[in-house]
Amino acid sequence: MKQEDIEIIKNKICPLLKKGELSLLLGAGFSYRNKSIKAELPSGDELRDELLRECKKTPGPRTTLKDAYLTASRNIPNFNEYLKQYFTVDHVRPWQAKIFEYVWSRIYTTNIDNVLDVAYQSTKTSNRLSGDFSFFNYCDQASIGGVIGSTPVVTIHGTIRDLEAGFIFSNFEYAMAASKLFDWHNELAARILMGGLVVVGNQLDESDIESHISRRLNTYGSIVPEANNWIVMPDPDPIKKENYIASGYNVIDATAEEFFGVLFREVKSKKIDDIVLESIPAVRKRFATAAAMAWFKEAFDPVIGEIERASETRGILRHYVMGAHPEWFYITNKAHAVTSRVTELTKSISARMTAGQSGVEVLHVVGPSGSGKTTAIRSALSELVEKYPYIYEYNSVNGIDIDRFLAILSGFTEKSIFVFYSAAEFYYAVNAVRLGMADKELPFCLFVLEDRINDYKSNLRHLPDCEDVSSTFQFGSLQFDEAKAICERIANHAIVFDKFSNLPLEKQAGRLMDKERGYNGDLLSALYSLTTHENFETKIFEEYQSVEDKEAKRILSVVSTINSLGFSVPINYVAGIVGISVERVSEQLANGLSGILVDFASRGIVACRHRVIADCYFNNCIQGQGDVGEISDVLQYLSNKFTIEDIKFHPLAYQMYKEIVSFNFLYERYFPSRTRTDDTEKTYHQAQKYYGQDGVFWLQFGRFYRKIHRLDDAIECFRTGLEFYESFQTKHSLGHTLLMKYLDEGLEDRSIYDEGLQFLEMERLRRGTTDPYPTTTICESLIQICQKRRDVGAYEKLKECINYGLKHFKEDEYFERQVRRYLKLPAP
Repeated sequence: MKQEDIEIIKNKICPLLKKGELSLLLGAGFSYRNKSIKAELPSGDELRDELLRECKKTPGPRTTLKDAYLTASRNIPNFNEYLKQYFTVDHVRPWQAKIFEYVWSRIYTTNIDNVLDVAYQSTKTSNRLSGDFSFFNYCDQASIGGVIGSTPVVTIHGTIRDLEAGFIFSNFEYAMAASKLFDWHNELAARILMGGLVVVGNQLDESDIESHISRRLNTYGSIVPEANNWIVMPDPDPIKKENYIASGYNVIDATAEEFFGVLFREVKSKKIDDIVLESIPAVRKRFATAAAMAWFKEAFDPVIGEIERASETRGILRHYVMGAHPEWFYITNKAHAVTSRVTELTKSISARMTAGQSGVEVLHVVGPSGSGKTTAIRSALSELVEKYPYIYEYNSVNGIDIDRFLAILSGFTEKSIFVFYSAAEFYYAVNAVRLGMADKELPFCLFVLEDRINDYKSNLRHLPDCEDVSSTFQFGSLQFDEAKAICERIANHAIVFDKFSNLPLEKQAGRLMDKERGYNGDLLSALYSLTTHENFETKIFEEYQSVEDKEAKRILSVVSTINSLGFSVPINYVAGIVGISVERVSEQLANGLSGILVDFASRGIVACRHRVIADCYFNNCIQGQGDVGEISDVLQYLSNKFTIEDIKFHPLAYQMYKEIVSFNFLYERYFPSRTRTDDTEKTYHQAQKYYGQDGVFWLQFGRFYRKIHRLDDAIECFRTGLEFYESFQTKHSLGHTLLMKYLDEGLEDRSIYDEGLQFLEMERLRRGTTDPYPTTTICESLIQICQKRRDVGAYEKLKECINYGLKHFKEDEYFERQVRRYLKLPAP
């Protein structure tokens, strides 16, 4: 091996391996010449020739492995047994087994042999595993339960241990495997685009991978992007090497054994504990399981690491002023204005960290979208991280494992901060952590939870045990000193705006504040309209309509819809939903959607430039024009990203699904008013094929039927949902709907009244003084009954509920409305 290749391994690859941020893609060159039951493991061409030799045929100049495989499957008796003997090994070489002594992000292989299985068992027997590993075939569903806390090892072309699933040798077979049902290939493609992949013993000329090179060349043209992946092969062909380099690969001239020999010599084997302990404060090593360590590493980004990564990023800082999402790149380079709100938030967090000695505290940072919440939080963290280095941002598609989270926190010996953006979905987890830490003397832990005001208010009941340790920092109207700071920052970026930049600073600030009031606290809209002299929503509408290519428009529609619900979309999700390759999505982002959709920090996360823009796209261009086929494709794809058992982790796919399947979204917002009843019902009928055992689905299906006053269908949906999950919301909805049916049928069937009231009364008693919702619903229903008929029993129950509500919920707006209606009722 050349010295220059050794230096690349030392300086570029080893640092990533030390941090567990490297992925592997292994090919035939990795297991070549290992001895199987029948012979040495062959290369692709050797397998082709051997299969045809067994069939007594000679390959022609254009005969492929696929051709040989199809011929052999028809002509070789007990073909599966023949393959098993050919690709089953009993022993592996020491350097192959050593792979499992290191921490990887992912391990993929195009080989169908069992070399990795034997290597894993060998390392496990010697008790030298770096962590937990889970083996998947290309057609296996990547459920959260199987991935969380372990490193996936994926055979993307099939495996000898699962012969019935078949193998991938052709474009057609790959196209089937890369469909919405099997998306390991899309995940691999996303990792190729993000970088940090080492390809060993594979020339990337398989039908499912080779398109990446040509598409990347089409995307970038003659521009050679910085190499962020590596490919290892002996004596590379000069022309191929040139193409590899052009598509983002550094080429290392070495065999697999030579490469891993250098790598393992330069980096000592590590367990997942060792890597995670470098970023968390703990005196005792291995205080949690390897699975807990692996989950924590995947779920949270240390702010120190994010700042370090951002310091190596390059870009144009002024893009921040024009509406870019506040990535760490902008924060570390001071592209934002340090307003009084930023300073106050910094002081607020600092004061809590200084005063807190043990236990949990919660700080809600709330305000309208575009008001600067994320910018302020990250600006504050960038100031505090030197004194409090153990600050983490949640960033995972796999959700929160509460037991593993508590296991990690139980070993902390220093104060820490955990930040959740769009946090409402995880209030339950924060509440569980508070309860889990209640009897432990652990260092102080601050949860910073960022949310839109409405999401914060509607979900606060999921934090009942944090009420005494919670406080709120609210972003309100823009103040004059803040407006001045923003205008100064615009000038510092050397941005000149006609009829604005020439004004005195005070007048600039006044102009900005006028716009701020006009846009109801949405600073992004104000800045855009102010600085471009164009109406923000008009400009965004025109921008959306400018995308004419049907494929690009569908990508834009899907991403805008999901982003407006509060979620950025992994690029492999986009590919799976739209039914195209990840590379094709990347090509569209670089061309037809350039500047409209972005891949945040080149991490394979796709979104609009800002959620405010996503809202404008959706509200002005998508809302009321939705398509049954498109939204059904989204729901079908998401169903393959989690199982019912995974719901307890609240993975990203589940969060997306829960918002999309809501009748408030489908019926009230997404579909055209003229066809929304039929379109919504069609969507639910399709979705029950995928979510028929999920209580949330039946709750939303029932709410839809209740909305269109098909009460019997609604009741059936609610009862079905309760068969799968004892949900407060479903019981509440069932009780409410039964009382509606009682009213609708002329107050005749008293058993319906009794059952409905019983459901609501049980929930009222169970929820107690923490939630006014059950009490107000009972009041509303009983008022309607009493208005229709003088019913002494209903009136007495209503009076009891009103008195209970006055004692506990008199400040609730909805309950106050029921009190006013009650006071107008004549006594029976």
